[in-house]
Amino acid sequence: MGGRGSGRSGGRYTVEDGLTLNLNKLIRARAFRPGHSRSGSIVWTNAYTDERVGAATYQADVGEDHGRVRLTYTSTHPWSGEPRQADYWIALTTTPQPFGGRRWWFVCPRTGALVAKLHLPPGAVTFASRQAHRLAYRSQRESPYDRALNRAFKLRRKLGADGGIGARIRKPKGMHRRTFARARAKVEAAEGICDANLIRFVERLAKR
Repeated sequence: MGGRGSGRSGGRYTVEDGLTLNLNKLIRARAFRPGHSRSGSIVWTNAYTDERVGAATYQADVGEDHGRVRLTYTSTHPWSGEPRQADYWIALTTTPQPFGGRRWWFVCPRTGALVAKLHLPPGAVTFASRQAHRLAYRSQRESPYDRALNRAFKLRRKLGADGGIGARIRKPKGMHRRTFARARAKVEAAEGICDANLIRFVERLAKR
């Protein structure tokens, strides 16, 4: 549940550099089920390559409005590379919804804050909130060019196109022409932003 990107941005790790526990996804997948005790495993994969990048076993004891989950996994020391065994419990709780029902939360092991997601950046031992690990999102540290470039390649992958910026995109088999035209227009718009930012960058270099 969740995934790992590749690389590091701005000198500090971002959310995408590590592993994420998404409580809402775990509940929808029935890994954590109110009123039940369950055990199993969670596997994280690279969003682009489907390569396995992490795994943990869990034991979830969930009541109607409170619970806890035990996580067991191995992390790696960032400098020595030595494996470190992790085995601890994380509390779960709920708050009432305005129109009925209850919303589930993790209780951050480090701050006690109620959060829907917990993160494990590289080198860390314990899953904790984004604030506890002082993590930003990668998009917050990207330049406009980087954001546009990443968006362009993401849109290209959705169309099954693996070429570079400006390369021809063939209509996927079975896709409606109007749908393809709209998708291709989004790619062209993102690539137009890439080109404009690249031109400005070259102009700035020329003035130095």
